[in-house]
Amino acid sequence: MSALNLLVFREDRRYVSGKQLRTAVAAQLEQQLSGYSPDSSINALLLAGELECGIADAESSIARAAQSLTEQIADALMRGRFSLQPSALKTLVASAKFLPVPEQLTISTPEGFAYYALHPLAYADVLNRISFSSKNLVVAGIRSIGTTLSAVTAAAARARGMEAQRFTVRPQGHPYNRRTEFSSEHLGIVENAIAAGNNFLIVDEGPGLSGSSFLSVAEALERAGVSADKIILISSHQPNADALCSQDAAERWKRYRCVPVNAEARKPAEAVKFIGGGEWRSRFFATADWPATWTSFERLKYLSEETKPRLHKFAGLGHYGENVFTRELKVAEAGFGPSPRKEIHGFVSYPLMNGRALSASDLSPAILVRLAEYCAFRLQSFPADLANLNSLQQMAEHNLQQFGVETPIEVRLEHPVIADGHMQPHEWLQTKGGQLLKTDSGSHGDDHFFPGPTDIAWDLAGAIVEWQMTAAQMHEFLELYHRASGDNAGTRIDDSIRAYAIFRAAYCQMAANAMHGSAEEIRLQKASAKFLDIVKRTKAASVAGL
Repeated sequence: MSALNLLVFREDRRYVSGKQLRTAVAAQLEQQLSGYSPDSSINALLLAGELECGIADAESSIARAAQSLTEQIADALMRGRFSLQPSALKTLVASAKFLPVPEQLTISTPEGFAYYALHPLAYADVLNRISFSSKNLVVAGIRSIGTTLSAVTAAAARARGMEAQRFTVRPQGHPYNRRTEFSSEHLGIVENAIAAGNNFLIVDEGPGLSGSSFLSVAEALERAGVSADKIILISSHQPNADALCSQDAAERWKRYRCVPVNAEARKPAEAVKFIGGGEWRSRFFATADWPATWTSFERLKYLSEETKPRLHKFAGLGHYGENVFTRELKVAEAGFGPSPRKEIHGFVSYPLMNGRALSASDLSPAILVRLAEYCAFRLQSFPADLANLNSLQQMAEHNLQQFGVETPIEVRLEHPVIADGHMQPHEWLQTKGGQLLKTDSGSHGDDHFFPGPTDIAWDLAGAIVEWQMTAAQMHEFLELYHRASGDNAGTRIDDSIRAYAIFRAAYCQMAANAMHGSAEEIRLQKASAKFLDIVKRTKAASVAGL
């Protein structure tokens, strides 16, 4: 099944108010007036980068002012502890407050900042490992995340006494065959820089599967007259050029020097023992009958070595981590989860509880009640304003077609929420005192995988499928949920179960393909087959007959 073209990642482009985003930047900057705050200073940078990126995509005539704001914030960070005189800081706050902005912007989540512990300051440190033939640089950032990363790179160069100009570009076309065309303004910058003997840096988080975005910008620079030996690619990792899937990618990539940032994540000093990448299973499961996982897409996780150890997990930098923390705090306050504590560098920690992770064989009447109460709690506590139902419908139909399963499906939206998204038994912990707690409750319902904000029926379906409920247990569970919430989900649960199961089948199959040759591949293949079997068994009849 390696040739299947499956959908598991969702398009995360959303509309935001330009004025509200501008106000958020100014608010983070104002916090610095009453004392240095590392979290708010980084968040100000991230928000300013988003604002600049959105404006550059929407309204080029006012993009320069937004670019200047991001650069001023990056320059202040490079001076250490956001060391601006109060008068200069007040001027910067005023610049943010009165920045011209469109009414509406389209932005996307920078995955490295939100999910993968990519710290923007890593792009400052990388300059220490590069020898330049000139003290003059042009830095080209690839939008979206490259907007912020390029601002930090240029600011770091200026902090080292270099001259650095910056602009950002949005490569266009098929993801495996991007092409970049410079504006007349950008061509003017490039031509003047060539005459001055500048080096050129291209900055982005990637490369992804193809490397085509990096390559398209590098080749655009060459078409403009830049020598290949003057071009340096600054990336989050060193790719295997032979595995890149753009046409002639290996040959093209090797024309340029690529310098990756330090792969070691910034983390709390107490976070010492790595248990990410699936390693947590060896600690929390007595046997090797572990749940399957796509290890490369797990959040970073560490244990501390204190007397009372804590689990540290990357939640997200800035407002991305704040959203996760807020959800998990609300879950804990309602008695459904362990209490989170904010840490530095986007991490959140939790007390290491005495107890055991559950399995489907543990399902009991008491657990059915707890699952129903938790879903009712999420319905009431995490309503979502927007949900891209068309995207979820297309995902389900596309993956059904890829697996060769013919069945009608209609994903309905009556109660949109930020779902939990991970209702598997092993995500529930039974403590020594008998308490049943939901772990990892804040991050998966709004990440870069499907479903994104969706109907609460997604979590109901997840519980039914993952706990392997019988028809009688399912009816009891839905009735318990109905009593607790007032929402009768029975009319939409069948299609929700099919949508959930086909997504999980696709996710596990894609993960198995990515982890070919590993022990994990076997677990993932088995899991994919299990979910696909559920879809096939329910395609011609109500799920009530499971």
